[in-house]
Amino acid sequence: MDRYTVGIILKPHGVRGAVKVGPLTDDVARFKDLKHVFIDSKKYTVQSTQFNNGEVILSFEELKDRNEAELLRNKKVEIEKADAVKLEEGRYFIVDIIGCEVFVGDESIGKVDDVLQNGAADVYVIKSEKSECMVPALKKLLLLVDVENKKIVLDKEVFEQVVVYED
Repeated sequence: MDRYTVGIILKPHGVRGAVKVGPLTDDVARFKDLKHVFIDSKKYTVQSTQFNNGEVILSFEELKDRNEAELLRNKKVEIEKADAVKLEEGRYFIVDIIGCEVFVGDESIGKVDDVLQNGAADVYVIKSEKSECMVPALKKLLLLVDVENKKIVLDKEVFEQVVVYED
């Protein structure tokens, strides 16, 4: 998939076709730079962007009234990967981490199934056919994160200190 989900349309806003979006990003200001988005694979041109209490209000050239906006309720707002913000080195999009095979040394322990965000550090949920465990995404634990090749290598010593296994 060459698109990232950046928000969910919560409901229409006003009578002229604007929508209120719940952002799925840690920086809502990113919405200011969007020229177009995709909703159900259809391209929409962003006409204006406003912010209100942590939510984003988007107007699209293609939507003219509240009834049209209502049809988009609960839909994902996606952007092309090329339009995504450039992350600092050592930072990754969650969608790129999910599905990575995780190794401790040379041994595969499973794939990242989910990434939990608790505010302090992301937590990788790693599942295999035999087990499930969770580890915090700590710099001292992550020896290699290669999202292009879907591979993560963990430090064995640190892993043994921080891993939590599912019962």
